Amino acid sequence: MSKEIILVRHGKAVSPDTFTRDIDRVLAERGINDGYKVGEKLKSEGIKPDLILTSPAARASHTALILSRALNSGTAKIKVIKNFYHCSDDTFLDEIYLLDNKINTVIISAHNPGITDLASLLTSGLTNFLPTTGTALIRFNISTWEKLHSTKAESSLIIKPREL
Repeated sequence: MSKEIILVRHGKAVSPDTFTRDIDRVLAERGINDGYKVGEKLKSEGIKPDLILTSPAARASHTALILSRALNSGTAKIKVIKNFYHCSDDTFLDEIYLLDNKINTVIISAHNPGITDLASLLTSGLTNFLPTTGTALIRFNISTWEKLHSTKAESSLIIKPREL
């Protein structure tokens, strides 16, 4: 049995001075286009998410929605996690450990530095920076999410939209 974690930094957002509150910033055109590019790449890798977890920020939620569309997974699989707004890698891990073991593939759409920190941790340092819409596809040979902390990744792939 294997588990897949796909970590996605949200797409390129509009300038911070466009909105009063950072959480309300939306995706710029490039962020939207990059989201579809990454979604198509994930589709070509055979990704079929059981669950998509996202920060409540507009730019992260929109990135999750675009990936859902590109992967034909449906919006019912998207779940907003309030604590994912500018959190640490430990917060992501706490949520991952609680996942139902029937879930084999999870996408997380969130923010730097936490999402990059988690990607670096789970890939044993394969990346130290995810650009906007940068994605880490990480596979583990485990049957339960609780075993994630004691297992090295079976394989990892870093996807950068500018390279697609």
